[in-house]
Amino acid sequence: MLYYEKTAKEGSYMANYGKYYIAVRLLLLKQYLEANAGRTRIVKRRELEQLLEEHDMPVEKKTLYADFAALGDICGLQLDYDPHKKGYRLLNPPFEPYELRLLVDSVQSSKFITREKAREITAKLKKFAGKDTVESLNRENHVANRVRSMNDSVVKDADRIHQAIYQDLKIGFRYFHYSPSTEQEKRYSKSGEQYIVSPYALLWNNGNYYLYAYDSEKEKFRYFRVDRMERISNPLPYHRDGKEQYSEKNITTHKAKVFDMYGGKEYNVRIRFRNELADAVIDQFGKDVQMFPVDADHFVITEPIEISPPFFAWIATFGRRVKILSPEPVVEKMRDFLTRSLDMYKDDGEK
Repeated sequence: MLYYEKTAKEGSYMANYGKYYIAVRLLLLKQYLEANAGRTRIVKRRELEQLLEEHDMPVEKKTLYADFAALGDICGLQLDYDPHKKGYRLLNPPFEPYELRLLVDSVQSSKFITREKAREITAKLKKFAGKDTVESLNRENHVANRVRSMNDSVVKDADRIHQAIYQDLKIGFRYFHYSPSTEQEKRYSKSGEQYIVSPYALLWNNGNYYLYAYDSEKEKFRYFRVDRMERISNPLPYHRDGKEQYSEKNITTHKAKVFDMYGGKEYNVRIRFRNELADAVIDQFGKDVQMFPVDADHFVITEPIEISPPFFAWIATFGRRVKILSPEPVVEKMRDFLTRSLDMYKDDGEK
């Protein structure tokens, strides 16, 4: 692909487009090296010569070496010649192949990103891939419960949240929940009125994207699913509230486990598990969770947890292999959760 144009007279374009010619040549070399060279990937000089020949830009060896020096000085490319493999390694590539595969899989696996947007982002990432890597990026994960009805503009609108956080300002939006009604698919909170909140963080949880914000009306921090936010405003001319509360309960240091972003009252909960559930405990609470053996078959943990129905549902998943030991208010809430669930299945004649 040419980025310059030859003039009518043979060779005269070199005089008229000399600087442009050099700039395009450097750009072609930069793009090729960043995509195909790496710490363990070699690009040979002949490959680069063929690349330039395909674009009607043949160069001598000494010119190519001068280009390497320019790419180092101007673009910061750290090229290293490997005398054994007789080729060039790039010590600071934008991405290694495994990093691109990780990014593509992360995008494709996100329930929050629609299939169309995932394809679009993947296509952009493939531009950073070399000829030996690009085919391995032609993957599309089939994600259960991927959001299909979400407008892709929400992904872009989320950038307004980042701006508001950076500028220490509030934002506004409408918030909805899905409805089983065929006449009205969405049910809006606050009767469709706008939420005005102080945003503090955006975070991923189980493939979904959440806003962590201070709600001045409720006087507490709340989680909002970003894909259920509509008409996200530009940063509003009001400074954020909740700074003192956030400093005390910063999301990066807050240790209380929140299940499915469903907040509740926090307790230090002591739970007993059978030994075979160690993997499940680590998956839920992280590798730093302390597990103390109590006998040959069981261990206990004590963790700060915000009590909620999703927490009780998680405990119930394991049946008799898990038991909440304390505190008593949480034990009582667990009993109530199970009793109410059991009542739904009593044979009371209702169909």
